[in-house]
Amino acid sequence: MRCSAQTSNVVTTSSHPRPSVARSTLINLAGAIVPALLLLFTVPHYLALIGEARYGVLALVWLLLGYFGIFDLGFGRAVANKIAALHDAPAKVREDVFWTGWLISLATGLLGGLLLYGVGSWLFAYVFHVPTYLRSEVEAAMPWLVLALPLATSLSLLAGTLEGRQAFLSMNVGQIAGTVAYQLLPLGLAFAGYHSLAVLIPAAIGGRLVSVLLLFQASRQQVPLRSVPRVDTSLIKPLFRYGGWITVTGAISPLLTVFDRFLIGSQIGMAAVTAYTVPYSLVTYLSVLPGSLQTALFPNFSRLSTAEALDLLRRSLLTILAVFSPVIVLAELLVKPFLILWIGAKLAAEAAPVAQILLLGIWINAIAYMPFAYLQGRGRPDLPARFHLLELAPYGVLLWLGIGWLGIAGAAWVWTLRVTADYFLLVLAAKVRAIHPMLIFSLLPVLAVFVTAQILPYDSQDYGWMGICLFLIAMLLSYYTLPKSIVLTALRRNHP
Repeated sequence: MRCSAQTSNVVTTSSHPRPSVARSTLINLAGAIVPALLLLFTVPHYLALIGEARYGVLALVWLLLGYFGIFDLGFGRAVANKIAALHDAPAKVREDVFWTGWLISLATGLLGGLLLYGVGSWLFAYVFHVPTYLRSEVEAAMPWLVLALPLATSLSLLAGTLEGRQAFLSMNVGQIAGTVAYQLLPLGLAFAGYHSLAVLIPAAIGGRLVSVLLLFQASRQQVPLRSVPRVDTSLIKPLFRYGGWITVTGAISPLLTVFDRFLIGSQIGMAAVTAYTVPYSLVTYLSVLPGSLQTALFPNFSRLSTAEALDLLRRSLLTILAVFSPVIVLAELLVKPFLILWIGAKLAAEAAPVAQILLLGIWINAIAYMPFAYLQGRGRPDLPARFHLLELAPYGVLLWLGIGWLGIAGAAWVWTLRVTADYFLLVLAAKVRAIHPMLIFSLLPVLAVFVTAQILPYDSQDYGWMGICLFLIAMLLSYYTLPKSIVLTALRRNHP
């Protein structure tokens, strides 16, 4: 494969240690758990301090900012792939890749920020149902997004650099510090009585700046960076070639994941956005496990031979299926009582059904993380991008119809249907159809617990006994699904 050839044509000057996939996954998982815990802590306080409508506007602002992150032009992933392939190359070669990618990302981020300001101002003025008393706050806050987007594109590039060097500890420390600041700075101001979006949004942007500074320092050490920043024109074309398909994915994928909230905001209103966003944000944090494994695997998919990479993919698919199925069963059982305790019975009555539906999609989407990373790592970022393009129009139509028919629950069902279709396309492209029988067996307790959660009161004795039985069945199936090489390794560690 092209990436392997690149590696073999350079002179090795150092032996950068390669951490194990398990250790890297645990580091990434720890880094992802902190934002989840912060979400649990901050959301009730935000809702109490600034209200559901203002929080809904804030959620849409961050969704817009996340979508316009496509203006990094896929360079974050392209640089990760390139630097992983140049693992033992001279530092100067990696340094040229970094500076070229970062300087271009800064420029495109600034251009994107200007466009975001115009588009965001128009959406909040003419499309979203924003309460009249919030309009002046939104207008005052929007110019800050011009600064926010270059920070976002820089974060993508810096994280990609550290991912390519498999410096997951440094990457996660920097991201955690920024996330803490991003969540707590605005909340602290809200506690102090500053509830205006014109204050909260720039405070959150300041938190992102913390991450940029820390990740840049880590990249300076890991690449390492020694020379003056410059653009190597010979690298622009290959980075754009790879990053172009990542950009297509980046342009379509956020639409596929945030379009539901935009349509809810335009068809129903800001309070409905909150009723959907809160459970969505909660249950999607379960994806930190497959996401952490995906991040750890990507550099290995980029540098291994085809046969080794395919074997790694098959084992990772079975592993995530075995580990994640009992997690989803447990989440289906507990999500409604948890939401009642967390955000109150009134909002939980709307949010819990949405969460239970979305958990079905989270389960299948977790497995899809692996072939997605595999295809990008093997130099085929075009395939996930093509699949997302194929899904976009049907998803938009079904989403519009689903919201009109079932409200926010309809949006959840359509999202789950879309990620299921995406899974089958990715697995077929990666040619790993052999795990389908175990997928079907593992799906049975997941569907059974969903039905149980719909028909039985969560505080009844029957609910408890049925939940215990289904969880035990899921655990038994997971034991038989888990690759035997992993089981034997664990046994040897426990019985030397």
